[in-house]
Amino acid sequence: MPLVFDSLYITAALLGTPYILARMFTSERFRSGLFQRLGSLPPRDGGRPCFWVHAASVGEVNTAAALVRALEKEYPDWDIIISTSTNTGFSAAKKRFENKLIVYFPLDLSCINRKAFELLKPSCIVLVELEIWPNFMVETAERKIPLVLVNGRISERSRKVFKAMGVLSNAFFEALSAPDNVYCVRTQADASRFLELGVPEDRVAITGNMKYDNLPIDIPDSTKEVLRQSFRIGLKDPVLVGGSTHPGEEEILLRILKTLKANIPGLRLILVPRHIERAKEVEGLITGLGFSPARKSLLDKTGSFDSEPGETVVLVDTIGDLTSVYSIADCVFVGKSLKGKGGQNIMEPAALARPTVFGPNMSNFKEEMHLLSEADAVKIVRNEQELLGTVKEILKDPQKAKEMGVRAREAVLRQRGATSRNLEILRKNLKRRKLINEKRQTSVHI
Repeated sequence: MPLVFDSLYITAALLGTPYILARMFTSERFRSGLFQRLGSLPPRDGGRPCFWVHAASVGEVNTAAALVRALEKEYPDWDIIISTSTNTGFSAAKKRFENKLIVYFPLDLSCINRKAFELLKPSCIVLVELEIWPNFMVETAERKIPLVLVNGRISERSRKVFKAMGVLSNAFFEALSAPDNVYCVRTQADASRFLELGVPEDRVAITGNMKYDNLPIDIPDSTKEVLRQSFRIGLKDPVLVGGSTHPGEEEILLRILKTLKANIPGLRLILVPRHIERAKEVEGLITGLGFSPARKSLLDKTGSFDSEPGETVVLVDTIGDLTSVYSIADCVFVGKSLKGKGGQNIMEPAALARPTVFGPNMSNFKEEMHLLSEADAVKIVRNEQELLGTVKEILKDPQKAKEMGVRAREAVLRQRGATSRNLEILRKNLKRRKLINEKRQTSVHI
């Protein structure tokens, strides 16, 4: 088994050597955590049992937050290690879990996996969403370590990929269905796909979406006030936020700002690109359309604007501030939905009762889109002209916008509870393996 997938990985790396070398020299993000990815992880003494929680990027880190807090309360004698696959995820994890060991997830080569397991000595693996790597799964199964997938999702395309992996090596299917594995998934469709891959029915549970449990439904007034003062936004100034935007979308929002400023006095725009390394590019767009950019990273240091606030567009080039920025919005556009594909998290502004707009390309958030659309709590637009009209309508009718936001928050609240259900299943799996005492406290409030 390791030979099959190691050969594929090494072949792909050799074919991509020019690209890899170029990225190594030109991209700090690409170099981040390289030695840890190669297995040079900080060793753990192994004196205490340990949860290894893997959350690939920022979204998964946020999803895991409530579960990690619950594990801390219920298992105070266990260590908890958090691993991520991206530098943004690593930064977010450092910020959320200040007292935890945060590491980069190792590359899926069998020799690297063996080294990582020997150094970290995990007692239980918790994977968030769909982080199933073949060599990692086999290593976990061979060591008979309990594995729990939480907030699990699997697309039809991914199911076919895993099926093909099983054709290459039966060991992967055996590892996927190992007796110590449990899969807590979001929907019936996800459950059916795991069953089609041969996972026994008694090891698949539909527990819902943990994302709803982690979403803040309010931000302290003091935080909002600090933001408004920092951005020099008055209490009566309407605010449009472009969150997690992708190339092409910032320019659309800037044109909309230019058009609406004549009809909506005091209108301010805050742009939060999905990838902060695009800040310089977005800064150029802001200048090119006649506005003055104010980067949050610089505002945090100097507190000063170079121009009048009304002519300034705030550019958030820091990590971890999106939720608080959403909280001061009168209208939110969520990116990667008009010009990109797949969409971004629309539940964050919804939970904060912010009127939310997005484009039609939401393939990664179909469940959330359906939920909020059914509640008449969001607006979906197909192009720039429709976005202009919708934003104008929301900003011109604050009462209608408020009602829309309230419906969104109520839709989120109705979905909560998945974290508690996942924790109960994890607890039962640990008891079955006799990793915890049958008589220990089993109720944790999340």
